[in-house]
Amino acid sequence: MHTRATPLPAWDDHTPAPTRAPKRWRRRLGLGALAFTLVVVLVTGLGYAYLKYRFSQITRVACPDCGNKGAGGPMTVLVVGSDSRADLSASDAAHFCAKADCSDQAGPNHSDSIMLIHADPAQKKATVLSIPRDLNVPIANSTRRDRINTAFSVNIDTLVATINQNFGIKIDHFVIVDFVGFRSIVNSLGGIDVYFPSQARDLMSGLHVAQAGCAHLEGDNALGYVRSRHYQYFEAGRWHDDPYSDLSRIQRQQDFIRRVMRKSLTVRNPLTANALIGNAVHAVKIDNQLSQGDILHLGQRLRSLSPDAVEMLTIPTSPITVGGADELKMRQPQAAQTIQQFLQEAAPSAGTGSAGVLPSSVRLRVLNGSGIKGQATTAATKLQEAGFGVAGSGDADSFGYRTSVVRYGPGQESKARVVASTIVGGAEVKEDPTLKDVDLVVVTGSDFAGVSAPAVAPTPPTTAPGGPQATPGGPPQNTGAPAHPTC
Repeated sequence: MHTRATPLPAWDDHTPAPTRAPKRWRRRLGLGALAFTLVVVLVTGLGYAYLKYRFSQITRVACPDCGNKGAGGPMTVLVVGSDSRADLSASDAAHFCAKADCSDQAGPNHSDSIMLIHADPAQKKATVLSIPRDLNVPIANSTRRDRINTAFSVNIDTLVATINQNFGIKIDHFVIVDFVGFRSIVNSLGGIDVYFPSQARDLMSGLHVAQAGCAHLEGDNALGYVRSRHYQYFEAGRWHDDPYSDLSRIQRQQDFIRRVMRKSLTVRNPLTANALIGNAVHAVKIDNQLSQGDILHLGQRLRSLSPDAVEMLTIPTSPITVGGADELKMRQPQAAQTIQQFLQEAAPSAGTGSAGVLPSSVRLRVLNGSGIKGQATTAATKLQEAGFGVAGSGDADSFGYRTSVVRYGPGQESKARVVASTIVGGAEVKEDPTLKDVDLVVVTGSDFAGVSAPAVAPTPPTTAPGGPQATPGGPPQNTGAPAHPTC
């Protein structure tokens, strides 16, 4: 079932509407990976002459600290989102300022979502690493510590140097994308279908999804989804605030990137492809060392790469308070292990779980299968604290689950067993060939008793029969979302 996300929510539920506040567009999305992927993958199918013409339209920026590797070997590309309004046309400025508070437009530029793409053409492999915007680190070429997104307010070189200094990752090239360009790219594709495990809303960004299932998101609504930092979802009869604002937003953005990549690969109409790439090249800025030959070579080698094969990682973090503000710090040794995995330099150590699975490499969805109020929220919070990436929460197909179930998609059994080993009360591990866009779905049962730290050697799965089971005292209740996406 498809639903269309409307721009403003109707506050007709059981909880009072949040205080209405001006929508602020200073926090932009960091989906440069989206534009970069479109340029790499699609241009190569339209010919060298077309590539040369479009490439000449991209704005170039110097990057003295970039490594300038060509596309023949492994390459790491920094992709950032800019909140600058400097390049807005008068019509775009009027459009966005009619929907948002633009009083901050003269302030410094910040990058909200920072992503790295490590592409290895020889192995035909690509990995994405997200760095949370609120991560507190020493800022390069200064004596201060601050959130990493403030490095971009100095310049792109400072952000490049800060990443190299704190993570030991050498940046070869970069791509910067603006929010108007993102909207145009999504519109060129005719919008994107996104699966929601529950009703969802964000008053600040304008997101409103009236029912669980597939929602078709176009320009402004897609923007409201990927930039949502005050996300709420409906579970077991009431609304819940997402307790991991920026970390959960990263999961939503990674999901959206995969969906855009998947749809872009289906484009066959030359007019659509031309509009798509035209919007992409005008939405981005790149370093002046990234050549059209690099893009052509990389695109040719990675064209056959499935979007589902692109591994999505996030730097593991722990919450801290700095000067009264909520920020994050790197969680070690998990952060170092994640960086190694991103760079494909070494396998994770045995202490990271079965078959060397890093919790930061696991993307899962949590569904309430018992009807106990807030159970999915509790489980999602604990799983996030254990280092797993939680991509959404809601209600299962039934409230009749006695035992928790971990459903896994193709090739994800080792991840499922690591997650099942953390569930107090036990969990059945069950393959779901239809599962996509997340690795796992955790359905909590009435015996769910919490989450423990990931085990080194997980215990065998329980042998409880699969599917919903009648809960004593009442029949199963079908409350909406299926256990897996349908779009």
